Amino acid sequence: MRVKRFFGIVFLLFLSGKTLFAGNGSNVGAPAADTISVLGKVTDRSTGSGIPAVKVSLPALGLDTRTDENGVFVFHGVPLRRAILEAEHSDYFPYSASVSLADSIMISLKGNSIELQEFVVIGKEQNANGVTGTNINRKAIEHLQATSLQEVLQLVPGNLVTNPGFSNTARASLRQYESSNFGSMGTAVIMNGATLSNNANLQAINTATAGGGAGFSTSSGAGVDLRAITADNIASVEVIRGVPSVEYGDLSSGAIIVRTKARKEPLQVKARFNPTLTQLWAGKGFGMKDPNEALYVDVDYTDNLDSEINKYRTYRRATGTIQYFNIYQGRFRWHSNSTLALGFSRDRYGLDPDYVVDSARNEATEKSVRLSTTGVVDISKKWSRSLEYLLAFSYTGQKGYQQQQYTADITAESYALTNSTNEVPYLRSTYLSRMWVEGKPVNLNMKIVNSAFFLSGASSHNVLAGLDYRFDVNYGSGKVFTRPPRNTSGAAHRERPYDDIPALSQLGMFVQDKISRDFGSTSLTVIAGLRYDWIQPFRSDYSLHAVSPRVNAAYKVSPYLSLRAAYGVTVKAPTLLYLYPENAYFDFFSLNYYATDPNERLAIVTTRVYDSRNSGLRLARTHKKEVGADIRLEHLNNARLSLTVYREKTPGAYSMSTSVGSVQFARYPLYSAATGAPGQRPVITDTSTSIRFVSYYMPTNNSDIENSGIEFDLDLGRFNAINTSFHINGAYTKTRVTSNSEYIFQRNLADRPTTRIGVFAAGRGSIDERLVSTVRAIHHIPKLRFVITLTAQTIWIDRNRYTGYSSYPVGYIPFDAENGRVDIRYLTDEERKAIDPEKDADIYLVLNPAIFTPEAWKPLWLFNFKLTKEFRKGLSFSFFANNFINSRPLQNSTRYPNVYTMRNISLFFGSEISIKF
Repeated sequence: MRVKRFFGIVFLLFLSGKTLFAGNGSNVGAPAADTISVLGKVTDRSTGSGIPAVKVSLPALGLDTRTDENGVFVFHGVPLRRAILEAEHSDYFPYSASVSLADSIMISLKGNSIELQEFVVIGKEQNANGVTGTNINRKAIEHLQATSLQEVLQLVPGNLVTNPGFSNTARASLRQYESSNFGSMGTAVIMNGATLSNNANLQAINTATAGGGAGFSTSSGAGVDLRAITADNIASVEVIRGVPSVEYGDLSSGAIIVRTKARKEPLQVKARFNPTLTQLWAGKGFGMKDPNEALYVDVDYTDNLDSEINKYRTYRRATGTIQYFNIYQGRFRWHSNSTLALGFSRDRYGLDPDYVVDSARNEATEKSVRLSTTGVVDISKKWSRSLEYLLAFSYTGQKGYQQQQYTADITAESYALTNSTNEVPYLRSTYLSRMWVEGKPVNLNMKIVNSAFFLSGASSHNVLAGLDYRFDVNYGSGKVFTRPPRNTSGAAHRERPYDDIPALSQLGMFVQDKISRDFGSTSLTVIAGLRYDWIQPFRSDYSLHAVSPRVNAAYKVSPYLSLRAAYGVTVKAPTLLYLYPENAYFDFFSLNYYATDPNERLAIVTTRVYDSRNSGLRLARTHKKEVGADIRLEHLNNARLSLTVYREKTPGAYSMSTSVGSVQFARYPLYSAATGAPGQRPVITDTSTSIRFVSYYMPTNNSDIENSGIEFDLDLGRFNAINTSFHINGAYTKTRVTSNSEYIFQRNLADRPTTRIGVFAAGRGSIDERLVSTVRAIHHIPKLRFVITLTAQTIWIDRNRYTGYSSYPVGYIPFDAENGRVDIRYLTDEERKAIDPEKDADIYLVLNPAIFTPEAWKPLWLFNFKLTKEFRKGLSFSFFANNFINSRPLQNSTRYPNVYTMRNISLFFGSEISIKF
């Protein structure tokens, strides 16, 4: 609480225009006495020629621009003082230095090329201004031979190395033991300024029985499927794991910021092969009539098999991107970037003619178009130095299909959509169920941000203020079927159109002040901001509000040590799947009279319908705290060490689960029948009432998630004597996931009628821990244009334990046949102690004793290597081998000693050929 109070006080001081660092008698917000125009040029250190399209920034003032075709840049109206200046280009090492803004500035960039001695092919920790993140450059992605954005995340500390694969949806995972629906949903994927949205994905079979799941591949109820994003046109990736700027909304875990190529480049063609994959990619950047314009075009085709021996489980992807970049120099300097992206993917599980069991087949197809334009206009006014804008639109055509042959007892089908009792037809004992789900999600994203700066004594302020709006809707025809999947325990399926589902609207406003102050050889930077989100602002059924304060602070103690701390609240809005789930349907036989003669058959089914929406659904808020240090070890080859300790808590994360609000007593009539005349239907003789206890999934805030841990990144630099650099990173991760609602379980006993349903305490869940380190040795011979990376990844700790489980209930629900009410009667401590497992077997939960035994695996080692060799005339060859020593030890479980698991990934290899013309 003291930390929150401190940050709150600092934030209010910032908003009021007064700072802790203001000089005596200074007028906050007054313009500097002297302002100048700064002219500079960025050149290539090897050739001396100017470099176009370099991003040049003055972070303390919030100013950035791009160099023109000659490498020249200009800043107008900046104060006469020293400031940190940064320059960034995907083919060069980043530049950062303190310069005098009174002078003309010359910047010389070192190329990041395989033929130069300094060549970086790893993710670099970039903890600027206290925001913890990893920057991954283009060369690192190319050397990684990544086939999708998912593989790029292997370079983030704590993430495990995996084999390339497209058999399942790829969900983002940041700072958690393993990927989850909520974790991936809360990770924003931002492409060229536009956030990719999965908020209108409704490709679920039945939310009441399966949540967001389906028999076909889908990321419904989760985040963006990273398989669909090719890695070959990416210029850089920034992974924000800490507290992001208030500019970023609708997230909880972090952000993956992707920038694709957008400049003049020669034609490049790649062919990538491994035992399960064939991938072809080509890209070229065209110069325009105006040298400050560029058009980049690329296409990708990927064909993947589930395994070498299964050609019926396939994934295919085709993408194409056109990106236009322009620097306009008129009255206002304006640089813009517009992107048109087309995508196609098909995940298919076909029928193997040699192994047909139940005719199961499924397929998921997506066709997408995404259009976005973003830019920055240099206004150069007192309270509006620059104006940034974004306008993005996306449309996706989604088609899911699943089929299954059912062979079982004879049953009937009902299509009733209301509480009613109806005569219905019988289904065949054997029938083929075919189901289609068609969705057409549309997303609109708009944002405008104003940037200004002013001086307050010796402190500089960069103030951002902006608005954003998001709109998600699904215009698909929805779910249809020829025959429904078989009814289980009364739970039934119904067709559902999507035209009755409202759109999701989100309106956000934010303000942020970045304060920088130098104290001689030390400096302090504090970024404090406040964000306000209004979910469904134009509707009465849901109107959710959230205020999110965020503060990042970085103190540079010396050239060799920087300390940082951050606190913030992030908010993820529920998707349409959670806001508007489908109804829960239950079909019960009131009469099941099946005769050999079809004319004598009679089936009467009673349908009970329950609204599974949760009007009390709350916004999921994540509270993020972290501290860290960045150390330069001067006497150890100028090595760099970054350490971060963090804790992130999300009380009330979204889940599809059973709760007290989604259990009901269903009452329905039972009819008796007497045999009628031959060829005639039976005669109903009398009626009684039956009652069933039913449960279904509904959207809840029932999941409490806590992620905590330590991240480390040690770059030992290059040892020229052996042409090798070393890099070590990793993390200790602890994820605790528990339910904050009671667990309800009905146990039916053969020797007695059901009179009670057990209710068990909240807090059931699991705790997972992992300590992983990754050591990379990069051997690089510039003269040979050759680099090989040896990777040793070790899982030192891998543990799991269950928590909150008990066989003894905290109460029970009386099976009340009179009024059907669902009331919990809680037990006293004495009553709980008196429960007898035999006498009270109906409410005593039998648990496997192994559930109380922690699972702890032995340390595990994995060795991989990657090789890249460039030849003359633009030809290069790459090769990788994962688990090249084929170490796959069988390890027995501590929880189940007779169960053995082959833990390492399998031996896997692949190659790539690239040609530049």
